[in-house]
Amino acid sequence: MQLLSSEDLEALYVIAEQMSGKEGLRLQKLLPKEVKDLNDMFWMEFEEMRETLENEGRWFPEWNSLLRNIEVRYAPVVEVTSISNTDDIYGSEEGLTIEKIFEVIPGTPGEMKSLRRRVLENDLFRNSFFSEDGRRTGIFVELAMDEDDSEILYSTYIALERIFEENPGIDKHYIAGFPIVAATLRTVIDQDTQRFFPFVALLAVFFLWLTFRRPSGVAVPMLVVGFSILFTLAIMVVFEVPLNTITSALPVFLISIGVADGIHMFSEYRENRIEGLPREKAVCLMLDKLALPVTMTSITTAVGFLSLTVSDIVPIFTFGIFVAVGTLLAMVLSLIFIPALLMVLPEKVSASQEGSGTDENLSSGVHQVNFMDRLFQKSLDVMTAWVLRNARPVLLAALAISAISIYGLSQVKVESSLESYFQADAPLVIANRAMEKMSGSHTINIVITKSGEEEPWKNPDNLKVVEEFQEFLANEPRVKRTLSLVDLIKRISYAFNENRKEFNRLPNGFEFLESEEIFEENGQTEKRTVKREISGRDLIAQYLVLYENSGGDVLSDVVDSEYLNLNLAVTISSNSTTEEEKLLQSIEDYAVRQFPQGFSMTSSGMVPINVATSNEVVTSQIRSLSGSILAVFLMLALIFRSVSRGLMGMIPLVFTVLFNFGVMGFFGVHLDIGTALVSSIVIGIGVDYSIHYLSSMFHELAVGTELHDAISNTVRRSGKAITSNAVTVGFGFLALSVSEFLPLVTLSWMIWLTLNISALATMILIPALAVTLTDVLKLVPSQND
Repeated sequence: MQLLSSEDLEALYVIAEQMSGKEGLRLQKLLPKEVKDLNDMFWMEFEEMRETLENEGRWFPEWNSLLRNIEVRYAPVVEVTSISNTDDIYGSEEGLTIEKIFEVIPGTPGEMKSLRRRVLENDLFRNSFFSEDGRRTGIFVELAMDEDDSEILYSTYIALERIFEENPGIDKHYIAGFPIVAATLRTVIDQDTQRFFPFVALLAVFFLWLTFRRPSGVAVPMLVVGFSILFTLAIMVVFEVPLNTITSALPVFLISIGVADGIHMFSEYRENRIEGLPREKAVCLMLDKLALPVTMTSITTAVGFLSLTVSDIVPIFTFGIFVAVGTLLAMVLSLIFIPALLMVLPEKVSASQEGSGTDENLSSGVHQVNFMDRLFQKSLDVMTAWVLRNARPVLLAALAISAISIYGLSQVKVESSLESYFQADAPLVIANRAMEKMSGSHTINIVITKSGEEEPWKNPDNLKVVEEFQEFLANEPRVKRTLSLVDLIKRISYAFNENRKEFNRLPNGFEFLESEEIFEENGQTEKRTVKREISGRDLIAQYLVLYENSGGDVLSDVVDSEYLNLNLAVTISSNSTTEEEKLLQSIEDYAVRQFPQGFSMTSSGMVPINVATSNEVVTSQIRSLSGSILAVFLMLALIFRSVSRGLMGMIPLVFTVLFNFGVMGFFGVHLDIGTALVSSIVIGIGVDYSIHYLSSMFHELAVGTELHDAISNTVRRSGKAITSNAVTVGFGFLALSVSEFLPLVTLSWMIWLTLNISALATMILIPALAVTLTDVLKLVPSQND
């Protein structure tokens, strides 16, 4: 199987042109016209040229990575192992025999039955090449590429599927492992990037039009957002940051976040125009009032997302960085281009207004309050009036909801399962389930060492410790199979002793070997059975020498060449990191309790990786959440020059975060790589609402407005912008619900819910706090005016 393409052949021609001297000309002549003609002979001659150039110092190091990829695509498969080419160990008249299970495919039912019995009786094959019921068999393909090379893995999966299509049979086949994971993720990323951007853009346009009912109200924010996305993706390209399942959602986040500044700025500009101000004056007042809040909200949003960089999970780390970068770019573009666009974009006026001749006379006619504006504003006024009348009960209700949410938080479970990330009918899920039934789909590689002894894994006493360990593991519900040097030695012992089942065991400390020898006495020969004592260590050493001399080649899979490190492979059937963590803990506890002095072990493989990733989700959530809350509080305290006012701005955010975890706990939403993002996102975006609301309210108080009137004016000028922002941004995130990557689907509705809760909490809790703790917060109108 080859994965070479015409691009690879073109790359080789480029290298030939860059080579100097006769080697370059030789390579050009050697290169074929068709990529299919790149054969072993070509690569042998190419390797000779490479050695010559390296010895002469004329080989460019930058060619290495390119050639590595080409060579991997030329020979992507290292080894294929199946029942058709694996070796069986058994005893024969010649002694220990190691050969393929069959040379010729069985052609009769009797031959098939004999083969099946032979395979199922071999402990080395059980739940590996065959399932226990004998209905499933496995073909194991060792690949040459790195496990994180998703592009080549994807090509490998497509090539394997093509082989099955070209050679159809009556049996079903399933492809599991990294190629199918890479293929599924690659497909999801491609589909998501094609779906997300147009869908969320249409949603943003729709809600902007619903809010402002003017082309400029749509065009101004969308232009800013479009350029911020373009610049952010360009930066990713420059730094060679690939899209993954998380960063593929970047356009959704940047549209949803970037449009927020435009909503606030255009809303303020529109209010100024409705009040009759000319265009230039309206723009200047807009900047005077919103330049600082827009700057601060963008910085705090960026800080919220940068808190995700404390995670060791690379997709979350890169996501946090580039959302923060995009947010700051959107801020700069908003402060520069929105005022400029508002000054130059034409404003449609009616024919009756065109004759008035002045911008001042046109302003109120161009931007008029429509029925929807009045209805929306009336609803906000009614809500605010009710909050001001019932401030204490509102705060008590918020405390009660927070207490209930804290209980829900205690019920949140951490779970990270690859199968749960996709729909039940996804090829990955179907293949994974088939693999579970046959041999399990996750592995733990346990390396056991014994100090203070030379070649400890030839000592039967040490091996019996491992055997007992394997017996313990076999009783664990999720363990499908274990394999170690112990199993290999037991099989050799069985074969060496004429395939007698009683010898399918480890040697004891001392053994008696029986052999028939010929003795001559008084001119007569006689056969006698002779017993010789041999130590178990020496017998094991002889077994292993005999095994290698007979052609055995799997010894290096179970022990190193110095017999210091024994590898125990454990295959399990599990799709739950909670269960996997319990199993790992059970293994650790057993080692502490049962391993003799001098024994130690380390675990690696997919299961420890899954558990470590799951635990990292929790620790990074705690770090990022703590960091973002602290950073945002400090920013608010600096912005409003008051610790108490900073705390006032934090209360809606903390309430929303608790509400988020409460929802997760009560509705059984697990904390995973997707939901771990929600709290930091809500803090990063929700702080905008607090800043805009408090900035407007403090501005009203600064000009001498009485507190209740200041709150009413704040709701009139900022309430609609906050609500429109939450609705637009929230529905923008709902675009993620079209993804086939289920964590993004969960992320979409949770962000939609929590953003709207955050907006409501801002417009309910802040005024309730203001009228309840007026003296504490020093919310007294200024007497300067």
